[in-house]
Amino acid sequence: MNRRSALIISILLALGSGSLLAALLITNSTEGDIRVESNPAIRELLPQRGDTVLAQSNVGAILAPGWAGEILQIGGTTIPRDEQRIEPALNSVIFRPDDGLALNRLPSQEVCASMLYWPVRTPERSITISWCFKVDG
Repeated sequence: MNRRSALIISILLALGSGSLLAALLITNSTEGDIRVESNPAIRELLPQRGDTVLAQSNVGAILAPGWAGEILQIGGTTIPRDEQRIEPALNSVIFRPDDGLALNRLPSQEVCASMLYWPVRTPERSITISWCFKVDG
């Protein structure tokens, strides 16, 4: 190998390493929730991971067509199915705290929720997703 070939190979390796580093830095940003963005069943979590919301905010998810679900718990409290707004036509499962329900308000702290979802045609293939958000005052 002559000196010129070694120089060209060194330059190409440096460019490749720089490109790889730039790609890692770009994909390592916290702009999106990769667990939702890469999930074909979930269009949106309500609220999104890490959001800060009010104590009377909706909690749930918007699902893709062909999927159904139900909220299991919010902040450690089991949410009965009959207290959830499950709208098959809108592919949504929502719980809004109110008097007389399992939660009359979300606790002022970090709250984690979990939801069970499944393909409508094969409900035995259920999956669970959990996410956390902050509740302000």
